[in-house]
Amino acid sequence: MLKEIRDWVLCLVIAVALALVIRNFVFTLVKVQGASMQPTLQENDKLYVNRFFYKPEKGDVIIFKPESDPDRPYVKRVIATEGDTVYIDFENGDVYVNGQVIDEPYIKDKTTRTGAYIMECIADGRYSKENPIVIEKDKVFVMGDNRNNSRDSREIGQVPENEIVGGAVFRFWPISNFGSVAYPIESSYLIEDEKHNFTFVS
Repeated sequence: MLKEIRDWVLCLVIAVALALVIRNFVFTLVKVQGASMQPTLQENDKLYVNRFFYKPEKGDVIIFKPESDPDRPYVKRVIATEGDTVYIDFENGDVYVNGQVIDEPYIKDKTTRTGAYIMECIADGRYSKENPIVIEKDKVFVMGDNRNNSRDSREIGQVPENEIVGGAVFRFWPISNFGSVAYPIESSYLIEDEKHNFTFVS
């Protein structure tokens, strides 16, 4: 009897340990809160997030915990990565990466709202089309798809990769919207030529 109890306890310990390893290093499930990623993500959408040797790429939707607000995970889209340049024309809402307007079919509205980080760059004379933001080593520039209702890199600055929890591989709930939420970010030649444990994120 004692041996049987020991075996059950050992199995339980191993199962819990494996679950923790998988959750902390392989993947996790997250539940979206807030409107900052509309129309792509809605309140209570559930995402499968890859954590295993994840490296962010432009267009990925990521989960991260900013140092300034570590108790509140954020979900945003990667707009630029290390070595890229970013300039946002707040008059017409266009976003330039590496000098070219990017195609953004996923956004709710054009980008017209600035933020503390952008305003600081402007005040220091470090922000113009000819002098764009340069993404630093091991950092990314992120924005919510709901551009004018999102606290993102315009406010908090560039996000260090070590603050990234992982990349959203796909949405698994609701079933009707099952599928990838990533979108490869490329310059738009048309624009250029013609003119169950859930982590809650917001």
